[in-house]
Amino acid sequence: MSARPGVVSLLASSLACAVGLGLAACGGGPAGGPDGGDDDGGGGGGDARPIDAFPEVCLDVTCSGHGTCFAVDGAATCQCDGGYVRTDATTCEAAVGPTLGGCPLLPADHLFNTPIDALPVHPDSDAFIATIGGTRRVHLDLGTTTDQQDPEFYGIPFNLVHGGTFTWPTVAFLSTDPDLDWNPRVESDCAVGAGHSFVAPCTSQQAPAPLLPIPAGVVVEGGVNSSVDQQPYGDHHILLLDVDTCRLWETYHSYSPGPGTWNIYGAAGWDLTSNALRPDGWTSADAAGFPILPLLLRADEAATGEIKHALRFTIQSSKIRTSYVWPARHLTGNGTGSTSLPPMGQLFRLKADYAIPSGAGVQARAVLQALKTYGMYIADGGSDMYVQGDPSAAWTDDTFAVVQAVPASAFEAVDLAPIMARPGWDVDSGAVP
Repeated sequence: MSARPGVVSLLASSLACAVGLGLAACGGGPAGGPDGGDDDGGGGGGDARPIDAFPEVCLDVTCSGHGTCFAVDGAATCQCDGGYVRTDATTCEAAVGPTLGGCPLLPADHLFNTPIDALPVHPDSDAFIATIGGTRRVHLDLGTTTDQQDPEFYGIPFNLVHGGTFTWPTVAFLSTDPDLDWNPRVESDCAVGAGHSFVAPCTSQQAPAPLLPIPAGVVVEGGVNSSVDQQPYGDHHILLLDVDTCRLWETYHSYSPGPGTWNIYGAAGWDLTSNALRPDGWTSADAAGFPILPLLLRADEAATGEIKHALRFTIQSSKIRTSYVWPARHLTGNGTGSTSLPPMGQLFRLKADYAIPSGAGVQARAVLQALKTYGMYIADGGSDMYVQGDPSAAWTDDTFAVVQAVPASAFEAVDLAPIMARPGWDVDSGAVP
């Protein structure tokens, strides 16, 4: 399942940080833990811990003035500032972020678009991997069938639309699924009126006739099927990138009971030129409150040989701690508060010493390198180690064979505390200072 009823969360307390000569020290922790200073991240900003001492190998390293030096496998390596990428171990240069349809997929300095391979390993990494199951292998949650009426239609498709060229349908926030028993509108976004004015929250008072840019022939996760046995269960996401405005719209539990009619159970919109996160405690079309498309594995991008952003993945909801960490905004409630469980939004990366097979194809190499450089975030509850991508006939057999051979034990959890300790870090923004 994806969207969840809202939860009241606690904002992170202020972080008292000092940064100098690349040495970051930060005291305290998020509010809301048993003692007010744990690393549990009970709200949306937490998991701040003291930073390790400045490594000797970094004494003469400047990181080109756009990063902070860390010791990675005993060598000086720069974690670049937001909007920069490394050209070698200690040189950072301005980054060019990912784009789609002429629109940025979030700014270049957004955390999702920032290399994180020089950050330290999270102190609870081993426990997190044990919870997931070290022998569990990566599964590519996507397929090669593009006919959305086919039962083998796997993956989350996306739609590029010109929102100014068609009439936006009025949607209904309803479902006959008895398990969906909360009010989705108080954490949803929509548009109203002829000018498609953005409205959040999309309550009945503010948006009596809510609109979304769903065109005729839209492609939906799981397909568009009005058969009785196909409803009302399943996530059935719709991803809509309005290339006229560079606004992303994503819906959850989307069904069409008749031509031009849509019932949904949650909608979220993002200005892709902005680093703003969703309001603290709000869900989106997935449980973490993330946008899906900027984290989606796409065949067209993998085929270029370079993926410039992080990916999204799922583990069972019962294995996710009942808290969330930046940049996540929301959680699931099926797990426990145990610190051996990773929180919602936890970042993982493929270990640097994992050998990418020399005979791997272009797509597979791009995917594995992205998992090393940018990592993947727990974005929702689902099957263990499922990495979501789009359905495309361009996916190769080699990609499945190579990527799905990687076990969870080849990954490690990443500690974002050094970024959160930087001056200018904002719990309500995805920007990396």
